[in-house]
Amino acid sequence: MPKKYRPAGVAMTPSKTELGKFIRDRRMELDLRQIPVSQAAGLSEGSNLLSMIEIGVRKYLNPKQVEGLAKVLRIDPEELRKRMPEKHVAKPRTELGKLIRARREELGMTLEGLAKKLRITPRQAKRLEIRKSPSLRYPLAEPLAKALKLDVSAFAKFVGRKGKVTGGELGQLIRQRRKELAMSLTALAKKLRVSRQYIDQIESGQCRLSESDEMIERLAEVLKLDVAQLNAIRPRRKLRESGFTSERTTPLGEFVTTRRLELRLTQREVSNRAGTYQQVISAVERGTYRVGRTMLERISKALACEIPAELVLEKKRAEECIGSTSMVQVSGRALDDLNKIKELADVKSNSEIVRKAIQLLRRLLEKQQDDYVVSVLKGEDVVKFDILL
Repeated sequence: MPKKYRPAGVAMTPSKTELGKFIRDRRMELDLRQIPVSQAAGLSEGSNLLSMIEIGVRKYLNPKQVEGLAKVLRIDPEELRKRMPEKHVAKPRTELGKLIRARREELGMTLEGLAKKLRITPRQAKRLEIRKSPSLRYPLAEPLAKALKLDVSAFAKFVGRKGKVTGGELGQLIRQRRKELAMSLTALAKKLRVSRQYIDQIESGQCRLSESDEMIERLAEVLKLDVAQLNAIRPRRKLRESGFTSERTTPLGEFVTTRRLELRLTQREVSNRAGTYQQVISAVERGTYRVGRTMLERISKALACEIPAELVLEKKRAEECIGSTSMVQVSGRALDDLNKIKELADVKSNSEIVRKAIQLLRRLLEKQQDDYVVSVLKGEDVVKFDILL
């Protein structure tokens, strides 16, 4: 005789939850047994998961299980969701966690959805919200900002560890901007081709960058800052030997700097074009370098413009710079000055130089201008003629 099966529902443990009772009642109504229902719903085959749900040992279903059971029991999935008890959700304990959760809920995004975008597990995504650590690793800042549709600067105060306190405005600005871009010390150092320790010294104020114009320009380019903004808060070093400071004190220095920035050139690029050293261009811009005619022509060619004559050097400053140099005023009314030039220079040993000087003087006289100063520098074997405007 065939084996007799007991009808469904006989000798079953009573349900302790609303969800379990609802599923059991619906299954009994359809005259279905647990194993076929489990298999059709995609629950683990051979497990007692459905039994645990019905008696109340398991109180929750994941989204996939809800959809599977709803299809087998021919009900709306919402009927199962609303009968599950409300989960206790741990609240974020840090400002970072609160920001992540608030934005995620604002976008209607689940933890699973956030985890998928970040390519991490849901458990790791949950830890981002409820963990105790108030900081965020640099590699995670940009993907997290993208997943939450935020600018990466929103996480500026959370990325990295708290660094050394800096006493300078320049260091503070560089550190703040670096964090706004979610850029670690190592990443910034790599872009600038310097050591990590060097960047750390800049931010902490140990390296003042008072003379390093090239590094200021590279920092401005990498951090997407205005070079003028960095120069404005940059420490200035006093130059005792020359009596100048590192401020740009001459119209020529200001002109060269402005033109160079218009062309988006660094001091090194200008020096390469002019066939000189980067330190020379830096000194010209600071007003600590006395520019001669040859160097003026080189800089003018490098900047692809003509430098106004009135910017080179004022007459009063020329007298201060030249010191003991013999000075001869040239004017249309004093042609005898040419003879004075001959007397000051040794005609016998420097006839070629004197000849060239006289040619220059004639050109000046033809222009009929009284503002030119001709200096004669007498050395042991050489006589130089500098025309200062």
